[in-house]
Amino acid sequence: MTDMSSAEQQANGVLRINDTACRFEPIAFTLANGTQLAGIINSHSGCSILDDRMILCLHGYLDNSHSFIPFLTQLSLEPAYQNAQVVAVDFAGHGQSSHRSRDAHYHQSDYIQDIVDLIRQQGWTKVCIVGHSMGGIIGCSVAAILDDVVMQLLLIETVGPLTDSTDNTVKQMRASIDSRITAASKTPKQPKSFQHVLQARMQVSQLSIAHADLIMRRNLVFRTALPEVSSGCEWATDSRLRTVSTLRFTDEQAHNIIQNIQCPVVIVVAKDGFERVRSQAQTRSDWFKQLTIIESPGNHYVHMQYPQLITQMLTSLLSESLTLEK
Repeated sequence: MTDMSSAEQQANGVLRINDTACRFEPIAFTLANGTQLAGIINSHSGCSILDDRMILCLHGYLDNSHSFIPFLTQLSLEPAYQNAQVVAVDFAGHGQSSHRSRDAHYHQSDYIQDIVDLIRQQGWTKVCIVGHSMGGIIGCSVAAILDDVVMQLLLIETVGPLTDSTDNTVKQMRASIDSRITAASKTPKQPKSFQHVLQARMQVSQLSIAHADLIMRRNLVFRTALPEVSSGCEWATDSRLRTVSTLRFTDEQAHNIIQNIQCPVVIVVAKDGFERVRSQAQTRSDWFKQLTIIESPGNHYVHMQYPQLITQMLTSLLSESLTLEK
């Protein structure tokens, strides 16, 4: 059984860090296309200087809203955020959100549409997006499309859309179609055990065992009261998430998206994070209208490792923006 004594522990919506209870409530949004996005929302209510905006957290590929629990917990301990509105959602096919229909796939444009639909449906008129990895990629496009609604953008280990040369278009399409046909012809494999899931995830990521535990419990459905028992769990996430994308943006398209972001942007580049992010932060820096690049300790999951640092960056971004808005 995973030792969670020094890490995050969650049960029945109550998170404990160093014996401090921080409450988050489950929430689900049903979009116009029928997609249901699950997530967590802070249980605070009341007034604060931030009560006119929603802080929307978007997770990375194959993660879920629980990757933001350390960060949300840190926010809840800060006086300035005691009554702030904060929500983290699972993208479609991830975590506890619904899967796409069998005749559909997971296109980047559909993720973007889901978040645009969510914001409009909920009537959020001022939104601060905090996006990690893929969540930041989606967040950039949302900020460009809803340029009068997204007021701040905090990008963690991402610098906008992934791109590829037009010379690779057919190669990308071929790989995508092959992967989809292969996936459709196979019955998805279920995990051998929860411990096996943890070890497998840690081998392909920079996650600690405690943080892998936090994320992977939400990516699974447990069939017994003892999740560590062999064959006691099955995937809640959609196996089709692992198929290859059909198309990628070109550099010109990524440039256009980023140039249409009107709000202040902070990019967090982790010391031991992805080299691609570090490189793009330099080559794309002139594409943004209002950009601050901050180097931090940690790896690709810096928001889980150092939530207090990410909170400080968000506070600075919001403070400067609120001053400009007055």
